[in-house]
Amino acid sequence: MPRQTLAPGLKDLQSLYEQARENRGREVELTWQVPHGGKSYSIHVRFDRVTPQPLWNIWENNGRENKLVWRFETADINMIYDVVAMLEVSHGPGTNSQTLSQQTGSPRATGTFQTVSTNLGAAISGTYSTQNPQNAGLGGSLNPGQYSRQDNPVQRPPDPQPSFNLPPEPPQAPASTGWKTAEPAPAAANWATDLLNQPAGQLISQPTQGRPAQPGPTAGHSAGYNQQPSFAQQPSSAVNQSQTQGRGLGAIAPTALPEGSLPADFFSDAPATMAAPPTKSSGIEGNIEQSPLNTVMTSIGMQQMTGKLEIMGDAAVGHVYFENGIPKDAQTSGSRGDDAIKELVTWRHGTFVFKPGVRTEMSSVQKSLQTSVQEGIALLDQLKHLEKSGLVYESILTQKQKNLGDPELKLMLAKGVPLEFSVQKDLYESLKHKKTFTDLLRDKPMEQAQWAPLLFNLLYCGLIEIKAPTTARGGALDFLGDNKQIIQNLAIHFVRPDTGMMSWEAMLYFLEYEYYRYEGYNWPMSLVVFEMNLRRSGQGIHDVEPLPPQALNTAALRIGLVKRPLDLLGHFESRDFAILMPNTRASQAAFVANRILDSLTVTPLAPGIDRANLSLCFGVANLPADGEDIESLINAASSAKNEARDGNFPIVLARSGKRD
Repeated sequence: MPRQTLAPGLKDLQSLYEQARENRGREVELTWQVPHGGKSYSIHVRFDRVTPQPLWNIWENNGRENKLVWRFETADINMIYDVVAMLEVSHGPGTNSQTLSQQTGSPRATGTFQTVSTNLGAAISGTYSTQNPQNAGLGGSLNPGQYSRQDNPVQRPPDPQPSFNLPPEPPQAPASTGWKTAEPAPAAANWATDLLNQPAGQLISQPTQGRPAQPGPTAGHSAGYNQQPSFAQQPSSAVNQSQTQGRGLGAIAPTALPEGSLPADFFSDAPATMAAPPTKSSGIEGNIEQSPLNTVMTSIGMQQMTGKLEIMGDAAVGHVYFENGIPKDAQTSGSRGDDAIKELVTWRHGTFVFKPGVRTEMSSVQKSLQTSVQEGIALLDQLKHLEKSGLVYESILTQKQKNLGDPELKLMLAKGVPLEFSVQKDLYESLKHKKTFTDLLRDKPMEQAQWAPLLFNLLYCGLIEIKAPTTARGGALDFLGDNKQIIQNLAIHFVRPDTGMMSWEAMLYFLEYEYYRYEGYNWPMSLVVFEMNLRRSGQGIHDVEPLPPQALNTAALRIGLVKRPLDLLGHFESRDFAILMPNTRASQAAFVANRILDSLTVTPLAPGIDRANLSLCFGVANLPADGEDIESLINAASSAKNEARDGNFPIVLARSGKRD
């Protein structure tokens, strides 16, 4: 578009939006000159080929340099218009008001912009706020401490809506014409908007009622926001800062309180405290059950804080580094970058602590915080829906609709979440014969972020069903009746009576026969070597002792529930253990090792023996990926186990140039 002298109005922004949507992947630009000044602004909007919301960038050019002043991903045109209004106000000649170009009859055509709507605060903070349909104009749904005015309804363009909705705010009585202070809203007002207006350093609270997630393609995308945030957040520079720093929308409106005063508490009747000293604290900490991580990270982003968020989950740890509220590096035990943030949103148990000022040179995050949080909330809702349907590792998955061709399958999948058809078809066809969820993940190793949307789609579209685990599994020789005991007595000679596991000599015997199958039929075989030890109290990390017999027997029983009947569990050399897995690739063996790790740490093996003092490390090797004979397979698995013992990850695959 050519450069114009007036700031864009709603029609201009709507036209810009439509052009970008029709030309996905291309950036559309609009530039305007600031009157009475040498500055110009340009809006750039671009749709990618996946997400429903476009990315907006606003650049400022003062004649010497071009800098980015605002960036957000949203489909709300009114929000963009509010930001433009704010920019115009800041450059108005002599006053704080500026008339923008707008169609006649619109309340924004001649209004003075002493403050802006709640959407501006949402734009700055990275959080959407909902509008009452009866008050869809600029002044709809305001919180105490904000301003409102009587607006004629503005017709909203038919934009794509965000993938999640916050709870609607209660309607308010229409205000008289002109600006005036809004009446206090009920306590059930939108918590996200309250959080936006909350001064840094105050306790955040919320009503306990939540809205249950509804199953569907966007099943309960608001579920993450229905949790009850309640954590103290008091950065060291919390209260005694400038009004526009560390604050949400409330920072835009001027205040008459002297410096050092605390504003009135919006959540109670407490008046303002004059000349009260600012509260200082080392950071944010709490537990995930009361304060979900999506709420914590959104709050850090809104307050533009710098530091490290450390999370200790039930089975893993993670961290996110923030720079001025923008995530820079994120990592969990199994993922990094954007995927790590998405995974953290799904964590429902554990503790967290934010350490201000801690920085890193690493950079792994590419997406905006809002995008990753939204994706994490969608993933969490899908997991909850699958769990509610009875999905556990031992659940049996079967096809509900059989013998479907591609046209019928595409038609049934059309009402689900948009995913690649070939991947969904491949998973659907793999369930022709019933198998457990564990068998599925062993045959097709996938991360949680991959299998959850796929299974959710197939289940929601009525293509599969989840059945409860079978209570008992019959043996292949049950038809022998009492004679079966004679066969089982032979196995006693392979088992050590003190542990109930195969001896190392027996493992070598079966390992030889499995190697012959590998040579004859080119079937892959995997060997997992692992340690199970007890850390001595107060000693070094490598100062360990063997598990007592009671804990060792419990561990063997739990491993037996995870492995297949054809997988062999036994001793490895003198103090270690091993699992031989026929016809198994390295990635599949790593999945089984991870399941064993979970089963050994989910509850204590014996009184006083739990994840806090257990020393567990696994090494995974495979033929043909990591060698050509039994000796090379054993050496590769043992070396990988030693690397896991000395490193940061409990499961390590043998390092080889070949991979499955």
